[in-house]
Order: sequence, then C-alpha cells, then structure tokens
Amino acid sequence: MKNEIYHLMGRPPKAPKKMPPIDEDRSSRLATLSLEALETRSRILEDAERLFRVYGYSKTTVADIAQACRMSPANVYRFFTSKSAINNAICERIIAEDEEALKGIARLPIPASERITRLVVELNRRSVQNFIDNKKVHEMVMVALEERWEAIREHIHRVRDVFGVVIQDGIDRGEFRQQDVKRAAECSCAAMAPLRHPMMLVQCMDDPDKPMPAEMADFIIQALK
Repeated sequence: MKNEIYHLMGRPPKAPKKMPPIDEDRSSRLATLSLEALETRSRILEDAERLFRVYGYSKTTVADIAQACRMSPANVYRFFTSKSAINNAICERIIAEDEEALKGIARLPIPASERITRLVVELNRRSVQNFIDNKKVHEMVMVALEERWEAIREHIHRVRDVFGVVIQDGIDRGEFRQQDVKRAAECSCAAMAPLRHPMMLVQCMDDPDKPMPAEMADFIIQALK
C-alpha cells in the first residue's frame, strides 16, 4: 500500500531500513556497537560462561543467563540470536586467547626447536585445562565443533601458520633442513591431534602408552631436522 501511495505521488518508494543481524559478522558488528552496548554484550558473555562452566551448556537456558545479568531474555536476544550464538562467541574468545599465547611463544628469542617444544606443551596444557579439568567447557566446545566447524577449521589453520613461522625461522637459522614449510606445519599439527582434540584427549586420557607432550615435541623436531 505504501509503495502505491509513493507511486501516485510521483516519488520512488523508500527502501526499507535493513538492520544487520548482531551475530553475523563479528568485526563489523562490534564496530557499530556503542561502548555501553559493548559492555552489556561482554557482561552477557561473562555470566553465560560462568553458568556454562558450573551447570553445563545443555542445562543452562537464555532465561538463566538473563536472570544472572539482571535483564530480560528479550534484551539478551538483542545481542545474540540464540544460546548457541552465545556459546560460539565464548568459544571464539577462548580460541583467541589460545592463539595469542601461541604467538607469544613463537616470538620468543630462543632456538626454533625450543619454541616448537613450548608450543606443543602449551597447546596440550590448555587443551587439558579446558577439556579434561572442566568437563563443562568440553561440552561447550563439542557443541561449537558441530555447529561452527568452519570457524574451528580457521583456528586450526591459524595454529598451523604459527608453527609454520617457527619452522621457517628454524630453516633460516640452519636448525631444520630445507622443506615445504606449509606441509611440515600441517604434519606437525596433525601429529599433535591426540594431545589437543577434545574427543581424543578424553578417550586417550587413561591410555598408559599415549605419548607425552615433550615426547611428541621431540618426535616433531627430529622429523624437521
């Protein structure tokens, strides 16, 4: 009806305003939010993560999160389209913290072989902390693995790239032989799967023959030389 009225008036109809969904693109979304909105979003994530860690993802509802934040469920939905979207944002934050820690190790002024060892040990330590010591976090990550595999795969590639930087530096310094750096990094990360994949960690936890992080690091270093 409005379009017909505009036509009779000889003016083109106004294009409807399109508000971008809050949870589609993280970088553009955060850039458009006000400081107050960012603080509210952060508070929702903090309270949601606390509830997920205590009660588990499946037993926590959006209403529970809203109550913890002292706001209505409708207000929570202004920032996140679903409980799954909240969980994904929390997992993204955990992943970002892990990646920053790995980058810090990669920049250390020590031999490449020592950095490889520290990377392997740190990856395993963080994985055990998140997936074994706190089974509620394990549930959160398993949900994210099912629903956001593309995001998880991008994280795996970024970890591979960190290893690639260290391997290339080791080649340049004469520690490692000349080789396809990307392929070497891929193989190194694949070898670490039992030390960091949430499901494999849980299943292999009681295996007395499983390799220890330092042993796996030595194996990778010898393969690179």
